[in-house]
This record gives sequence, structure tokens and C-alpha cells, in this order.
Amino acid sequence: MQEAGSRSSWGWGSRGYKATSSIGFEKCVLRVIPRGHLVWEGLQLGSGFDVRLIYSKDVETGGDVIGLNDDLDLTVPLARFLRMNQRLIPKRLSHIEGIIQSYRKHYLEEARAKSDVLTYRFFTNVYDMPRDPTRLAESSITHEKDIRVRQLMLGCEKILQTTYDRLSAVTTTEAATWWYIFWVSAMA
Repeated sequence: MQEAGSRSSWGWGSRGYKATSSIGFEKCVLRVIPRGHLVWEGLQLGSGFDVRLIYSKDVETGGDVIGLNDDLDLTVPLARFLRMNQRLIPKRLSHIEGIIQSYRKHYLEEARAKSDVLTYRFFTNVYDMPRDPTRLAESSITHEKDIRVRQLMLGCEKILQTTYDRLSAVTTTEAATWWYIFWVSAMA
């Protein structure tokens, strides 16, 4: 397939080739090729995409021809392209916006449900900066809303202490951390 605007490998010498004729295209198919893998209600919301403009069976090019760059800046050629195709843009826009709203609503509800069970304070005290297990249990009993979490913390002081002691030993040096990771991986 010939890339639009590319030099042929059949060039003579260092000068390449010169076109004896040119073909003008008025229409193309703009294909958005997703890189990510997050489908929500049939719409690919994954991170990143590539753009191909397909002019004919044998001629296609990338989005740089219309001014599309990696930073998605509104360049002059891209603005011109969007203006030329302005009537096509709104056709699916409200549908796409509805799907994005549904996605946001779902994950907002999920975040609220999670925070009803465990507070952000719990996560920071356990994962970010592990605390002394006795203080962690007391804090959890005082601040956690979910009765199941408070009851669980009452009966787990010995387990929390053992885990905290292990974490303290493992994080004394980088070598101790790597040695621990090696043995845990070997046992799995």
C-alpha cells in the first residue's frame, strides 16, 4: 500500500522520483483506531487512538496530514478539516456524551459505595503509611462507618501486629525487600 506523500523505494539515485501526474481526492474515510481496551455500552473509551485517512484502496495516510498531532493541539490544518466537516460532527455527539455520562455516573456510584464501607483514612493508614496496629484498630473502630469493618478490626489485632512486624522487617533495607519478594514469588 502506498503511503500518501511518501517516496517510493524504486527511486533512482539520491534524487528519488518526480510525479508526472497527480490525483486529487475530495473524500476519504476517517478511521479512528483505538489503542485502549475499555468498552462501555459499545463505545471504546480506552486510552489513546490512531487516525488513518483512507482515500482509496491503495492510498491512505495518518492524521498528521490534517494537522492532528500527538498532543491533540488545535492546529490550523486541523481547524480547517473540522470546519469542512462541521455538519458531520453532531450526528453522534449526543449519543457519545450520553455514554460518557453513564460511565461517570456508574463509577461515581461505585466510589460512593466503596467509601461507605471503608474511608479514605483507612486506606492511607494501611497502604500509604502503615500505622501501629493498635492505633489502627482504635482509629478504625472510631472512624469507620461500616459496622462489619469495626467488628473485624476488634478481632484482628494479633494478625495486624504480625503483618506490621513483617512489613517493618521487610522494609529495613532494599536488599531485605528484594529478598522477601524473591521468596514470596518462589512460593507462589
